[in-house]
Amino acid sequence: MESTVKRSKRTLALCLVLILICGFVTLSCKSDGGKYVIKEVTISPYGSDLSFTMFIPKAAFDTDESGHFVNTYPAIIVNEGFTEDRSCMNNVVVELVRQGFVVALFDMYGHGRSEAVDNKGYGNNPNPFTTNCSLLGADDVRNYLYMQGYVDPYNIGMVGHSLGGSATAGMLGEFGGRTTLQDELLIALNETYGVAISAKDVEAQDALALAAKELSAEDFAVFSAEAARIQDEYARRVRAGMILDAGMDFMEPKVIEVAGNEVWRDVQANIALVSNISGGTTKGTSNPDFALTSALSLSMLSQSESVERETWYATNLSATTEMAESTKLAPFYSDIGTPEIYEAADACRLRVLTQPKGWHAWTYMSDSTASAAVQFFTTALHYRNGVVALGDTAGVVTSTGKWKIQEGSNAVALFALLFMVFPLADLISELPFFQSLKGKPAEAVQSKKNPLVWIWAILCVAVPAFTYTKGVGWGMNIPASPISTVQVATQTAYWALIVTLILFALTVVKYFVYDKKALGVGFGELYGLQGGWANAGKSVLLGLSVFGAVALVLTFYYNLFGSSEMRATLIAAFVFGKFAKHQYYSWLVYVIWFLPFYLFNAMLLVSARMKDMSEKANTIVMAVINCLGMGTLAVLQILCGLWVKSAPLIRTIPGSSATIYNLPFFAFMMFASTIINRKLYRKTGSAIPGALVNVMFFTIAAIRAYTYYVL
Repeated sequence: MESTVKRSKRTLALCLVLILICGFVTLSCKSDGGKYVIKEVTISPYGSDLSFTMFIPKAAFDTDESGHFVNTYPAIIVNEGFTEDRSCMNNVVVELVRQGFVVALFDMYGHGRSEAVDNKGYGNNPNPFTTNCSLLGADDVRNYLYMQGYVDPYNIGMVGHSLGGSATAGMLGEFGGRTTLQDELLIALNETYGVAISAKDVEAQDALALAAKELSAEDFAVFSAEAARIQDEYARRVRAGMILDAGMDFMEPKVIEVAGNEVWRDVQANIALVSNISGGTTKGTSNPDFALTSALSLSMLSQSESVERETWYATNLSATTEMAESTKLAPFYSDIGTPEIYEAADACRLRVLTQPKGWHAWTYMSDSTASAAVQFFTTALHYRNGVVALGDTAGVVTSTGKWKIQEGSNAVALFALLFMVFPLADLISELPFFQSLKGKPAEAVQSKKNPLVWIWAILCVAVPAFTYTKGVGWGMNIPASPISTVQVATQTAYWALIVTLILFALTVVKYFVYDKKALGVGFGELYGLQGGWANAGKSVLLGLSVFGAVALVLTFYYNLFGSSEMRATLIAAFVFGKFAKHQYYSWLVYVIWFLPFYLFNAMLLVSARMKDMSEKANTIVMAVINCLGMGTLAVLQILCGLWVKSAPLIRTIPGSSATIYNLPFFAFMMFASTIINRKLYRKTGSAIPGALVNVMFFTIAAIRAYTYYVL
């Protein structure tokens, strides 16, 4: 007993020390060795919290004797994709920080630590895929940046992935616009002074010359002042955007009207389209060149037949209602001070297509994406740890790879967190209050020579795997409510509950038809349902105690180490991080939702102990079997499906594709939870403590998804 307690203390201490070391490494990477200040910001412009992390060079806070900021820095707004949180964009952020940008990394409304928006001037929750809510908070972050004296308001860019890419497109198209500065001046001249604007005037793009010709000296002076105001407002719009694996919603080139004249216009911005070879806008490794002739690429780069990867193009203004083809300039990875590239960037006409390898969710682990981001923004905003002037030799900018160290440290911290769960539960259970939980495990009655044991084990992992892809669509129509606060979690929990009820019914039938007579044990003894209601209540408190300690560690890690979260990517990412206040309630809701699934799984693991196999070997074998179904499905859907053809091998129900990326987490959870279940069963003789500890721990990651309801 004493040696077990000492071992648990040593393991817990080792895990905490490892987490501490990982935290300092992560902070060093995020802050560029202490050169940056990392600030957590929460604003509530519409009553719902919008949360983001600011990365600010320490030198930005230098002021003169009057308290005015001495320097201003270009800023980049960064946001994640649907059902993700801001930590997913670490690879891009860490590399942008190393080039000297101010970075605002935000959780879109309804994601991560930001609340959903049900009161932003609309009667109902706005649809994130419609224009009136397309930015999902990006406009509020932009407005915040305008108020910061150390931010250069004329040099703000934006990059987003997936739904965040659509938000970037919305920022460029709806708030940047398709009109040139001269177009807007011509419109003002026409609307304010009634000056007739001809097609030749639109083509000439010289509103002041026309005003000088048509207006009196007095009116011209007034118009010149108004033109300066328009120019200043125009220059403050976001005109550099990188769209990661998303379409061009809200920013398609089209015919617009300029003072009564119809002309074709592209969005007036520097734009990079990053379409993964196996991403959401391509066709996978089976057709790697699809993007070179896709409608998306041709439209964005203003070409009619095909485009080249990693090549700068410059759009040309059309004087008619037909598209003017762009001009090919130079390789993407050219010196950022090259005159022809610099001038095109100044005119907001740069375009480029890059194609990293990998599928949609692999963007977050792509070094090619990080390199593309720093090369694009240093070029588009003329900045690399200082202003780059025309013709300067500023070099080519690529990723330093430092983000990999950060991601590796966060992954190690996550696994250390996982390894500390059992010793933590072991030490808590040694407290006098929990002494009654200790019990002797029942004798194993199964035999490895009995084929029914293996058939039943395979069946119980096969049913979830075979039903998951379609099953997560069964709950799509469950409305937002106090018991349904997270969309993807509700879909997953509804499927899990139905599958659990079906398998439990079959298990009861199997027991009375075969197990009761063949094994000669009671149902509760076979499946670990022992200990009484008092101990069940104490098991709840044990689980809550473990959760409380874990939540404290996550909060400590987040607050001390620059808003860091523990995350790992195994084909897809899963994240454990500090909760925002609204997430505690969601956690409780889904602990209740998922409890039957975890409890039934714990019961099956207890019943599968074998009298002719060592406990250690049996635990490992059952852990592998337990994760085999979801692990196999993850490989089929992501590697064989998304990677090869940019579509899941087994078609999902429309609207539920995001659940594919839960599969690697499911497989990991099923393996790890087996170990925890078995360890706690050996200590307590019951399946209940392990089930409760597991559901309370793993639900932390399960709710890191799109929130569509605000309490």
